[in-house]
Amino acid sequence: MDIRVDRSIITAASKSFGPSLLALLGSLNLNWPGHPPVTIYDLGLDATTLNILSTHQCKVVKVPPFCNHWRKHFTWKIWCLNDAEAKDILWIDAGLVVLKPLDEIFFFIEKNGYFLVPNYELLEWEASEASCRGCGVNLEFRKDKLTLAATLMGFRKEALINEILKKALCISLTEEYMKATESTHRHDQAIISLLLYKHLKHVVMSDGVVYLGWRSPHQTHGQKVWAHRRHLLKEDLEYFAYRISAPSIPYIPKDPNQLELPRNLANRVYAILRYIVIRRSWFHIRHAIKKIMMKPQPITKPYNGVKD
Repeated sequence: MDIRVDRSIITAASKSFGPSLLALLGSLNLNWPGHPPVTIYDLGLDATTLNILSTHQCKVVKVPPFCNHWRKHFTWKIWCLNDAEAKDILWIDAGLVVLKPLDEIFFFIEKNGYFLVPNYELLEWEASEASCRGCGVNLEFRKDKLTLAATLMGFRKEALINEILKKALCISLTEEYMKATESTHRHDQAIISLLLYKHLKHVVMSDGVVYLGWRSPHQTHGQKVWAHRRHLLKEDLEYFAYRISAPSIPYIPKDPNQLELPRNLANRVYAILRYIVIRRSWFHIRHAIKKIMMKPQPITKPYNGVKD
């Protein structure tokens, strides 16, 4: 491999994640001045987003159809990790924003060969029987292990770590090993987690709340990354997108959860009143209230990771 730079941030996005991608780039510019160069892997970005990236001279690499299921099951992510042309790489999902500088992550990568955080779910829930078979481990191997998040992860592409990444790509080319058979299965995360536990024996993990807080940009003191999953407020999304390269002061997005209760409450009250007017029946009103207040049922159907 021709290593051109020592450090690189890599990410990827398709059309539906275009706005979030731009927000990530803006957050890197504002909240991590002097960050390593970024490589963006194109999974099917729209022309508007590509034009913006070109205007800001962002490096974009088109992911080729390297196997029949390359866009499914997050198989593309493992390919990107192998393709990245740097010794030390930091993967950041397009559904994240950076809140503070992350220079220490590359210190961890240099010292340990990797940077990893847990997603606080059990690997035995998230790794399928087929993924275990592909990685050459039995089902019992999953027990008492946390899944390693593939949302934010870093690697030094040398020695054993580089071999693990190559092995992961080889396994990913067999769709059976990648696809979910239960709604809890997590595709690329399962493969990467199984192989790292298998070959490293003991995995050192950083704080998944500080580095991958998911509730809000203020989930914990000192939080450095927010996994907003496309829940940024429109004003914050646009603010970050307009500041991909222009210098400015650090910026922390607002917490959209603060608006959820009033909005949800207002919507529920409106729905109840509307039902009263239409039905004018206590039986129907009671039924409507019960239905409206009922929590949505979790999705039970496995998905393949394709968003658009």
